[in-house]
Amino acid sequence: MAAFVLVHGAWHGGWCWAQVEDALREKGHRAFAPTLTGLGERSHLLTSEIDSDLHVLDVVNVLKWAELEDVILVGHSYGGLIVTGVAGQVPECVRALVYLDAFVPEESGVSPLARYNPGRMARFQAEIDSGVAGVQPDLFDAWAEDEAVKDWLRSMCTPQPVGTLVCGVTLTGREVEVAHRYYILCERNRPSAFWGEHDRVKGRPGWKSDRIPTMHDAMVEAPDELAGLLDEFAKGLTDG
Repeated sequence: MAAFVLVHGAWHGGWCWAQVEDALREKGHRAFAPTLTGLGERSHLLTSEIDSDLHVLDVVNVLKWAELEDVILVGHSYGGLIVTGVAGQVPECVRALVYLDAFVPEESGVSPLARYNPGRMARFQAEIDSGVAGVQPDLFDAWAEDEAVKDWLRSMCTPQPVGTLVCGVTLTGREVEVAHRYYILCERNRPSAFWGEHDRVKGRPGWKSDRIPTMHDAMVEAPDELAGLLDEFAKGLTDG
Protein backbone atom coordinates (compact mmCIF):
# COMPACT_ATOMS: atom_id res chain seq x y z
CA MET A 1 0.00 0.00 0.00
CA ALA A 2 1.23 3.48 -0.87
CA ALA A 3 0.15 6.95 0.19
CA PHE A 4 -0.54 9.23 -2.77
CA VAL A 5 -0.96 13.00 -2.53
CA LEU A 6 -2.45 14.32 -5.77
CA VAL A 7 -1.79 17.97 -6.55
CA HIS A 8 -3.94 19.66 -9.17
CA GLY A 9 -2.88 22.15 -11.80
CA ALA A 10 -3.84 25.77 -12.43
CA TRP A 11 -7.53 26.71 -12.32
CA HIS A 12 -8.46 23.27 -11.00
CA GLY A 13 -9.07 21.93 -7.50
CA GLY A 14 -8.92 18.67 -5.63
CA TRP A 15 -12.27 17.84 -7.27
CA CYS A 16 -10.53 16.86 -10.53
CA TRP A 17 -8.90 13.84 -8.86
CA ALA A 18 -12.09 12.30 -7.41
CA GLN A 19 -12.24 9.28 -9.73
CA VAL A 20 -8.49 8.66 -9.47
CA GLU A 21 -8.75 8.77 -5.68
CA ASP A 22 -11.51 6.17 -5.75
CA ALA A 23 -9.57 3.93 -8.12
CA LEU A 24 -6.39 4.11 -6.02
CA ARG A 25 -8.30 3.30 -2.85
CA GLU A 26 -9.89 0.30 -4.55
CA LYS A 27 -6.33 -0.91 -5.20
CA GLY A 28 -5.54 -0.63 -1.49
CA HIS A 29 -3.72 2.72 -1.46
CA ARG A 30 -4.33 5.85 0.57
CA ALA A 31 -5.08 8.92 -1.54
CA PHE A 32 -5.36 12.61 -0.70
CA ALA A 33 -6.26 15.41 -3.11
CA PRO A 34 -5.99 18.80 -1.39
CA THR A 35 -7.29 21.98 -3.01
CA LEU A 36 -4.72 24.76 -3.09
CA THR A 37 -5.50 28.11 -1.50
CA GLY A 38 -7.69 30.41 -3.60
CA LEU A 39 -9.06 27.68 -5.88
CA GLY A 40 -12.07 25.37 -6.02
CA GLU A 41 -13.93 25.21 -2.74
CA ARG A 42 -11.26 27.54 -1.34
CA SER A 43 -11.81 30.19 -4.03
CA HIS A 44 -13.32 32.50 -1.41
CA LEU A 45 -9.73 32.91 -0.13
CA LEU A 46 -8.43 34.27 -3.44
CA THR A 47 -6.06 37.24 -3.15
CA SER A 48 -3.29 38.60 -5.36
CA GLU A 49 -0.76 37.77 -2.61
CA ILE A 50 -1.12 34.01 -3.04
CA ASP A 51 1.98 32.52 -4.64
CA SER A 52 3.40 29.09 -5.40
CA ASP A 53 5.28 28.95 -2.11
CA LEU A 54 1.97 29.25 -0.23
CA HIS A 55 0.66 26.35 -2.31
CA VAL A 56 3.74 24.36 -1.31
CA LEU A 57 2.86 25.07 2.32
CA ASP A 58 -0.70 23.85 1.67
CA VAL A 59 0.67 20.44 0.74
CA VAL A 60 3.40 20.33 3.38
CA ASN A 61 0.67 20.87 5.97
CA VAL A 62 -1.38 17.98 4.57
CA LEU A 63 1.64 15.72 5.04
CA LYS A 64 2.15 17.02 8.56
CA TRP A 65 -1.39 16.82 9.90
CA ALA A 66 -2.28 13.57 8.12
CA GLU A 67 1.00 12.20 9.52
CA LEU A 68 2.11 10.97 6.11
CA GLU A 69 5.48 9.44 5.36
CA ASP A 70 6.93 7.67 2.33
CA VAL A 71 4.53 9.67 0.16
CA ILE A 72 4.23 9.55 -3.61
CA LEU A 73 3.54 13.12 -4.72
CA VAL A 74 1.71 13.48 -8.03
CA GLY A 75 1.66 16.91 -9.69
CA HIS A 76 -0.42 17.76 -12.74
CA SER A 77 0.67 20.67 -14.95
CA TYR A 78 1.33 23.65 -12.62
CA GLY A 79 1.24 21.09 -9.80
CA GLY A 80 4.68 19.95 -10.94
CA LEU A 81 6.08 23.13 -9.43
CA ILE A 82 4.31 22.42 -6.17
CA VAL A 83 5.38 18.81 -5.70
CA THR A 84 8.98 19.80 -6.45
CA GLY A 85 8.76 22.58 -3.88
CA VAL A 86 7.30 20.20 -1.30
CA ALA A 87 10.12 17.72 -1.94
CA GLY A 88 12.58 20.53 -1.27
CA GLN A 89 10.95 21.31 2.06
CA VAL A 90 10.38 17.79 3.44
CA PRO A 91 12.34 15.28 1.32
CA GLU A 92 12.38 12.88 4.27
CA CYS A 93 8.60 12.45 3.84
CA VAL A 94 8.64 11.88 0.08
CA ARG A 95 9.19 8.51 -1.55
CA ALA A 96 8.76 9.58 -5.17
CA LEU A 97 7.66 12.40 -7.45
CA VAL A 98 5.26 11.91 -10.35
CA TYR A 99 4.81 14.58 -13.03
CA LEU A 100 1.58 14.25 -15.04
CA ASP A 101 1.95 16.46 -18.13
CA ALA A 102 3.66 18.82 -15.73
CA PHE A 103 6.42 21.36 -15.38
CA VAL A 104 9.65 20.14 -13.80
CA PRO A 105 11.27 23.26 -12.31
CA GLU A 106 15.03 23.35 -11.98
CA GLU A 107 15.53 27.06 -11.24
CA SER A 108 14.15 28.85 -8.23
CA GLY A 109 11.51 31.52 -8.77
CA VAL A 110 11.23 31.17 -12.57
CA SER A 111 7.74 31.34 -14.06
CA PRO A 112 7.35 28.46 -16.53
CA LEU A 113 4.76 30.41 -18.52
CA ALA A 114 7.14 33.31 -19.00
CA ARG A 115 9.80 30.87 -20.18
CA TYR A 116 7.80 28.54 -22.42
CA ASN A 117 4.87 30.66 -23.61
CA PRO A 118 5.65 34.39 -23.38
CA GLY A 119 2.71 35.26 -25.66
CA ARG A 120 0.23 33.61 -23.35
CA MET A 121 1.92 35.19 -20.34
CA ALA A 122 1.61 38.59 -22.01
CA ARG A 123 -2.15 38.05 -22.31
CA PHE A 124 -2.32 37.11 -18.66
CA GLN A 125 -0.22 40.14 -17.77
CA ALA A 126 -2.83 42.38 -19.35
CA GLU A 127 -5.41 40.89 -16.97
CA ILE A 128 -3.02 41.22 -14.04
CA ASP A 129 -2.35 44.88 -14.87
CA SER A 130 -6.09 45.55 -14.65
CA GLY A 131 -5.91 44.73 -10.94
CA VAL A 132 -7.56 41.28 -10.81
CA ALA A 133 -6.61 38.83 -8.07
CA GLY A 134 -7.01 35.83 -10.38
CA VAL A 135 -6.66 35.09 -14.09
CA GLN A 136 -9.43 33.30 -15.97
CA PRO A 137 -8.80 29.88 -17.56
CA ASP A 138 -8.24 29.85 -21.31
CA LEU A 139 -7.33 26.39 -22.67
CA PHE A 140 -10.35 24.09 -22.26
CA ASP A 141 -9.83 22.69 -25.76
CA ALA A 142 -6.42 21.37 -24.67
CA TRP A 143 -7.77 19.82 -21.47
CA ALA A 144 -10.39 17.45 -22.89
CA GLU A 145 -11.97 16.37 -26.18
CA ASP A 146 -15.54 15.61 -25.14
CA GLU A 147 -17.74 18.72 -25.22
CA ALA A 148 -19.71 17.64 -22.17
CA VAL A 149 -16.48 17.23 -20.21
CA LYS A 150 -15.29 20.64 -21.35
CA ASP A 151 -18.60 22.17 -20.23
CA TRP A 152 -18.17 20.50 -16.84
CA LEU A 153 -14.63 21.84 -16.54
CA ARG A 154 -15.87 25.33 -17.38
CA SER A 155 -18.39 25.04 -14.55
CA MET A 156 -15.78 23.87 -12.03
CA CYS A 157 -12.61 25.83 -12.79
CA THR A 158 -11.90 29.08 -10.94
CA PRO A 159 -9.45 31.97 -11.51
CA GLN A 160 -5.80 31.20 -10.87
CA PRO A 161 -4.08 33.47 -8.30
CA VAL A 162 -1.95 35.97 -10.21
CA GLY A 163 1.06 35.55 -7.93
CA THR A 164 1.41 31.93 -8.98
CA LEU A 165 1.78 32.93 -12.63
CA VAL A 166 4.25 35.76 -12.23
CA CYS A 167 6.84 33.86 -10.20
CA GLY A 168 7.87 30.26 -9.96
CA VAL A 169 8.41 28.16 -6.87
CA THR A 170 11.30 28.50 -4.43
CA LEU A 171 13.67 25.54 -4.63
CA THR A 172 15.87 24.67 -1.66
CA GLY A 173 18.11 22.18 -3.47
CA ARG A 174 16.95 19.35 -1.19
CA GLU A 175 14.44 18.17 -3.79
CA VAL A 176 17.29 16.21 -5.41
CA GLU A 177 17.24 13.92 -2.35
CA VAL A 178 14.12 12.27 -3.78
CA ALA A 179 15.58 9.57 -5.99
CA HIS A 180 12.47 8.15 -7.68
CA ARG A 181 10.77 10.20 -10.40
CA TYR A 182 8.16 9.39 -13.03
CA TYR A 183 6.94 11.47 -15.97
CA ILE A 184 3.57 10.66 -17.57
CA LEU A 185 3.05 12.51 -20.85
CA CYS A 186 -0.46 13.15 -22.15
CA GLU A 187 0.26 12.30 -25.75
CA ARG A 188 -2.83 13.85 -27.39
CA ASN A 189 -2.02 17.21 -25.80
CA ARG A 190 0.19 18.35 -28.63
CA PRO A 191 1.82 20.75 -29.20
CA SER A 192 2.53 21.71 -25.60
CA ALA A 193 5.44 22.68 -23.40
CA PHE A 194 5.12 19.33 -21.66
CA TRP A 195 6.58 17.43 -24.60
CA GLY A 196 9.78 19.39 -24.04
CA GLU A 197 9.67 18.76 -20.30
CA HIS A 198 9.21 15.03 -20.91
CA ASP A 199 12.04 14.85 -23.46
CA ARG A 200 14.34 16.81 -21.15
CA VAL A 201 14.04 14.40 -18.22
CA LYS A 202 13.40 11.01 -19.82
CA GLY A 203 16.39 8.73 -19.59
CA ARG A 204 17.91 10.54 -16.64
CA PRO A 205 19.04 8.34 -13.74
CA GLY A 206 16.15 7.65 -11.37
CA TRP A 207 13.49 8.62 -13.93
CA LYS A 208 10.80 6.42 -15.46
CA SER A 209 8.51 7.70 -18.21
CA ASP A 210 5.22 6.68 -19.81
CA ARG A 211 2.56 8.09 -22.09
CA ILE A 212 -1.19 8.09 -21.65
CA PRO A 213 -3.45 8.60 -24.72
CA THR A 214 -5.42 11.62 -23.49
CA MET A 215 -5.59 15.36 -23.69
CA HIS A 216 -4.08 17.37 -20.81
CA ASP A 217 -6.59 16.37 -18.09
CA ALA A 218 -5.83 12.65 -18.00
CA MET A 219 -7.23 12.36 -14.46
CA VAL A 220 -10.63 13.36 -15.89
CA GLU A 221 -10.49 11.60 -19.26
CA ALA A 222 -8.88 8.30 -18.17
CA PRO A 223 -8.92 8.02 -14.36
CA ASP A 224 -8.78 4.21 -14.24
CA GLU A 225 -5.88 3.99 -16.69
CA LEU A 226 -4.02 6.70 -14.81
CA ALA A 227 -4.61 4.97 -11.48
CA GLY A 228 -3.28 1.78 -13.05
CA LEU A 229 -0.05 3.50 -14.07
CA LEU A 230 0.36 4.97 -10.59
CA ASP A 231 -0.33 1.60 -8.98
CA GLU A 232 2.29 -0.11 -11.14
CA PHE A 233 4.83 2.62 -10.40
CA ALA A 234 4.23 2.24 -6.65
CA LYS A 235 4.66 -1.53 -6.85
CA GLY A 236 7.97 -1.12 -8.67
CA LEU A 237 9.59 1.30 -6.27
CA THR A 238 12.82 0.17 -4.64
CA ASP A 239 15.25 1.84 -2.29
CA GLY A 240 18.23 3.65 -3.73
